[in-house]
Amino acid sequence: MHSTSAQRTRVASLPVLVRSIRSSERWIYFFLAVQFACQCALMAEWLGGRWRLYFRAASFASSLFMLFFIQGRPVQPHPARLLGVSLLGLMGLGLLHSDSDTVAGIAHWIFNIAIWAPLFWVGRITVTAKTVWNLLMMFWGFNLVSSVVGVLQVYYPERFAPSAEFVKSLLGIMADALLIELADGRQVWRPFGLSDNPGGASVAGSMTVIIGLAIFTMRSNRWLKTLAVLGISTGVFCIYICEIRSIMVTTVLGAGVMLMLQVLQGRTSRAFATMLIVPLVIVLGLSWTNALSDNRVQRRVQSLGEASTTAVYYQNRGRFIEYSLLEELPQYPLGAGLGRYGMMAAYFSDPTNTRRTILWAEVQLSAWLYDGGLLMIVLGYGAVIVACVSTYRIAVSRNLPPLLCECAGIITALNAGWLAITFTYVLFLSQSGLIFWMLNAAVFAAAAPIRLATARRTNRRQAQLRTL
Repeated sequence: MHSTSAQRTRVASLPVLVRSIRSSERWIYFFLAVQFACQCALMAEWLGGRWRLYFRAASFASSLFMLFFIQGRPVQPHPARLLGVSLLGLMGLGLLHSDSDTVAGIAHWIFNIAIWAPLFWVGRITVTAKTVWNLLMMFWGFNLVSSVVGVLQVYYPERFAPSAEFVKSLLGIMADALLIELADGRQVWRPFGLSDNPGGASVAGSMTVIIGLAIFTMRSNRWLKTLAVLGISTGVFCIYICEIRSIMVTTVLGAGVMLMLQVLQGRTSRAFATMLIVPLVIVLGLSWTNALSDNRVQRRVQSLGEASTTAVYYQNRGRFIEYSLLEELPQYPLGAGLGRYGMMAAYFSDPTNTRRTILWAEVQLSAWLYDGGLLMIVLGYGAVIVACVSTYRIAVSRNLPPLLCECAGIITALNAGWLAITFTYVLFLSQSGLIFWMLNAAVFAAAAPIRLATARRTNRRQAQLRTL
């Protein structure tokens, strides 16, 4: 009798145990580690085309796995959740468009669901301020290593950089345009870092600089501060040597947002330290890079000031925005049909269908225009802005733990750069889009139970006062 009762107790506790395992914060660490592993695998030359495709797909498939594996309800839904659901629903309706490619369109829709999925599944996990901090340290550490590898690829390309055959197999005739010439006459690829893209080290450098500035000005231990200095130095070098001006601008923007938040948080001494550090690292980083590239980078940076910011942007990416709004929006007010651009079109579209032309999206606005027209653009940018505002409010809150506000401040600074990048790149068709939603959903999930508990205490006090 006793044995049967104990057996029933164990059986009854199994669902609770399963829910506990599924809600463990370790899953979100696992998810981020999978993103890093898949990104590193793409730069392995021994992987053939098919295996590269598998690793690229695994990055996004892991997000779908989490969406269906992690059960339960969030303590409080993310404020961008409804906009995200509406966007994905509208995109699904795009499959009914007469110009949609059925197979490529379904693949494109599932691909987008994977990118937006962290907005829904992260809140089901038990997330704390420490969890968010650990995620940021993992993200910073990976990008720090990527920046260091980028430096090594410039100094020792024969040992650390991919071979010319590998790069040309990826980029074809575009490969030669991504070479840079050093002061000694050698030509090397723009550093990849831990990615398969020439110039990818600049993105890692930008993340390393922004997070590193926050770590350096915090009351962290000496070793962490030393790593922050290393990261800032290598990050600035990678940004300059890659000569990607948009990354230069977004990094300065992120640092500026960091400075503004420190002032709003009342951390004036840290704000003053940031004001001293930023100009110093810019000058030292430029000096380091010029010594290696015979002042070529300096001329590239100076070109930003030769004309107005608007003129420089228009010459590089602004014309794509103009063309999308003035030419393509009247042509595709409800979208152009799914599966007509991007990776899914390249992998799954029907090559025999000559009536359906392949489109090309250089910026996020164009991508959302093709997927669902003007309403899709409104929903997409609406969700992103709501997420940015939500994280900003956590960063400047006086009623949340200081560590959580610190994390929210870092993510807000990263958000500023990511939002700006959408006007030069299709951010939400990449791993960066996954990371954006994961970090923003995580910091909101960590703040939600604290806010609800505070609200309940306030309501109880008010109720007691009313009864007096």
